[in-house]
Amino acid sequence: MTQQIGQYRVSAELGTGGMGVVYRAMDLLLEREVAIKRLRSEYAASPSVLERFRKEAQLQAKLNHPNIAQLYTLLQDGDTLCIVMEFIDGTVLRNFMPMPWESAVPVALQILEALDYAHRRGVLHRDIKPENIVIDREGTVKVMDFGIAHALGAARLTRERVVIGTLEYMPPERILNREMDQRSDLYSVGVLLFEMVCGRLPFVNDSEYELLRAQVETPPPPVSQFAGGIPDFVAETVRRALEKDSAQRYPSCSDMASALRDGAAAAGYRLKPVSEVLEIKPHDTAGTHLTTVHSLCQRIDGLIQNGNFDTAERVADSALNDFPANSDLAMRREKARQAAGERPPVSRETAAPDEPLSQDEIALRQTLLRLVALDAAGDVAHALATLHEAMEQYPDRTAFRIAEAYLKAKE
Repeated sequence: MTQQIGQYRVSAELGTGGMGVVYRAMDLLLEREVAIKRLRSEYAASPSVLERFRKEAQLQAKLNHPNIAQLYTLLQDGDTLCIVMEFIDGTVLRNFMPMPWESAVPVALQILEALDYAHRRGVLHRDIKPENIVIDREGTVKVMDFGIAHALGAARLTRERVVIGTLEYMPPERILNREMDQRSDLYSVGVLLFEMVCGRLPFVNDSEYELLRAQVETPPPPVSQFAGGIPDFVAETVRRALEKDSAQRYPSCSDMASALRDGAAAAGYRLKPVSEVLEIKPHDTAGTHLTTVHSLCQRIDGLIQNGNFDTAERVADSALNDFPANSDLAMRREKARQAAGERPPVSRETAAPDEPLSQDEIALRQTLLRLVALDAAGDVAHALATLHEAMEQYPDRTAFRIAEAYLKAKE
């Protein structure tokens, strides 16, 4: 595709997220590659969404750190806004998962460095997940998309109670509509580190309501339940990060990072660079590939073994772009596709992570969050009244029926 936005010539679409479309482009004045995030046209008419988008730019402009994607400028394109950012030549963390703890710890340390820098400047991320983290061709971990972050103490931009964040990584205090601070991001990092070493999330449920309740009430399983050979210091770090009460978590990212570093030193383990543990090769003039075919096959095998069939297929698709004639990669992609076709359909009522929520989905999520908060406060009668009012408008929602059965059992 060829398109021009201001002084930027767009060369390709990189992806689509909840807020907009991301393009790869060339800055014609400075002759450097950039990424442009363009707000979706269907949102451009909303003053509250535009304000949130501007706030994203203002927050990101404060952050200049090697582990954070750099924001360059904000520009107007017709009736919408665009953010011009650093272009990162790499791959999302999701494509490396699962991984051994020896690889996960160095990656987590760079994520914590980025968040610690942001937190010390009053900025929360609020949506830490594998898709918002990219590892470049030098092995540098880059935290992306502080677009749903808010300055600490700043006025909330979510008066409409639109749910911000990804449910699987959402801290209990966010679900209960309580004050958030840097320890809220640490909870999400704890979920992420659990998933990195275990190949699955600590809380898995097809029902959004049950998933939200688990985040608030259910103790997380130990990492040793799903992965062998995990040292005690890694297991304890994950356990503490996932405490329901934020006061019981690490006070800061630097404290959590120290626990990982000190634990590794006490265990006699020398932490290695990310480029080494993930077998990343520098991007030289000959166009050296990001990973070897062998390591890609191992990663895809691990994803299939852990039931992450969609991710396995995406990794195989990406790898076959670099190695189009490789039969081992093609065979693994077909294996992932077959396994995905054999699994039962998922009944969870939510949009795909990279798709924007519809107004009905937003209303559903708002109600579920309200029900969990009322239930946690012991106000079951109010929760049922709220639920029945919502069910009049959305009578066929499976999540509401599950919530009703649970709340009635508590009456």
